[in-house]
Amino acid sequence: MFKETLTPNHWLIITNPTAGKRRYKRQRRFVQNELDKAGISYILKLTAYSGHAIEIAKEYTKRGCLNFLVLGGDGTVSEVVNGIFAAQPKDSSKIKLALLPRGTGNDWGRFWKLTKNDKASLAVFLKGKTQLIDIGKVDYRDKEKLHKERYFINSIGFGLDAEVVNVTHRMKKYVGSFSPLYTVTLVSAVFGYKSFPTKLKINDKEYNPLLFTMNIANGPYTGGGIKQNPQAVPYDGIFDMMFVEKPTVKDILTALGKLFNGKLTKHPAINYFRTKEVSVEVEKHIPVEADGLILKDATNYSISIIPNAIQMVVP
Repeated sequence: MFKETLTPNHWLIITNPTAGKRRYKRQRRFVQNELDKAGISYILKLTAYSGHAIEIAKEYTKRGCLNFLVLGGDGTVSEVVNGIFAAQPKDSSKIKLALLPRGTGNDWGRFWKLTKNDKASLAVFLKGKTQLIDIGKVDYRDKEKLHKERYFINSIGFGLDAEVVNVTHRMKKYVGSFSPLYTVTLVSAVFGYKSFPTKLKINDKEYNPLLFTMNIANGPYTGGGIKQNPQAVPYDGIFDMMFVEKPTVKDILTALGKLFNGKLTKHPAINYFRTKEVSVEVEKHIPVEADGLILKDATNYSISIIPNAIQMVVP
């Protein structure tokens, strides 16, 4: 069913052939066969380069598409969300987003217990239960002072958080993708990273930390299962966020284990907040990532939440 006729019942399938590429063909054939058997109309689009899913989702949202199924990893999900909102739909809450995970991280799918078992995840899709979820937005200006915006479904990170993502991306070129890569990079980078002066505004109160790392979360997982904000829930209309000022070696050693057991925010070195808006000002360009995409050449960021922004297909 590859007809380009688009009706309100059509699903646009967007898949990244390079995310979990060993499973790509098998997953694609399975999904197409099952959707054909179920009589579900769909259009299949393959991404060919970074940012392509944004373009595809934007085009089809403008054409009136209301249903998006992602076969891929966290990066493809984030790109699809950015494409949907870049199209400025009149009512995004009518749009549905579904996921069959593939790739190494699967942090977004992990929260919803969407596994890489295609049969189980497709059963969730076919059942069709949905949950309105929130989406994050970051506004900033690039080095030409042009306004930019980026949406994120999972989290945005500053400092060490983003530096680890950046190094992980570079490492993938040499060692490939494997689940513990983020953790390995984190452990190797954490002791050498330098804090930097920062101005924060959280819940109308100003802070001036020597910032080491910060994560503002819609969902609880990053880096393939790390829980920087374990209490984060992507449908409560508010961010969970944490930041760390210049830590001691003892702080680092005692906090690392808590990244996986859900107790990080109880560590004394963690500054924890719940907020709907955050403003960030730094003196020089520092690493920033939104859903794993590195944002460059800015010193001021405004982060806000869009409540009940889109429907997620959930178990």
